[in-house]
Amino acid sequence: MSQLSTTRRLLAALALLAALAPLRARAAAAAYSVRLPRDGLVVDVPYSMGTHHEHVTAVDGTMRLDPEALRLERGRLVIPLAAFRSDDPKRGCHLREALGLDYTRARYPRDHVCDDHNRLPASGPDAIAFPDIVLELSKGGPVAGSTREVEVEGVLTVHGSSRPVRLELGVSRDASSPGSMRVRGRLPLHLADFGVQVKPAKVLFVSITVRDEITVVVDALLEPLRPGS
Repeated sequence: MSQLSTTRRLLAALALLAALAPLRARAAAAAYSVRLPRDGLVVDVPYSMGTHHEHVTAVDGTMRLDPEALRLERGRLVIPLAAFRSDDPKRGCHLREALGLDYTRARYPRDHVCDDHNRLPASGPDAIAFPDIVLELSKGGPVAGSTREVEVEGVLTVHGSSRPVRLELGVSRDASSPGSMRVRGRLPLHLADFGVQVKPAKVLFVSITVRDEITVVVDALLEPLRPGS
């Protein structure tokens, strides 16, 4: 075999390897679901008399990422308003009012519409119009110079309004669940950016108001989805 023929074969093999490299990189990405701790996600809501800690007990959706490179391809996470839990039922109902009602149709925020059992109507203008909070993740990767922090970008939709968000998370392997990763971080949000109005509530002779900025405290487990799940 001539040297020229050998060189051509070698170049062809190198070209094939180069073509397959992106495929191997893409194959490293896998789908993950989100599992919350027992108390769920914590949402810090500052009031005029302190800070209340609301809890989110369920998140639906999946993320697709490369666990070795810590690169996110895409993801879609949905938080139902029904998954919010509060240690004060009345405050919890007021939170669902603010996040879920269509102000152009409902009596809220002119009046509170929660009934004596801290429930909202199942139908009609005072019923929930925006039942979910949705986070569409578009990309993410390691923070420069770090092997444990990633920055992800996406679009958050609350109360029917969508805004771009950027979130920095700490990532670590979870020893108790092989193949899983623990993610932690904080996401501050301004209610006014999403057109959310929280009507003051009166307790005795005191009017309690909510500040504009709330903080979502992220602490969750990313678990690889098994085939067929």
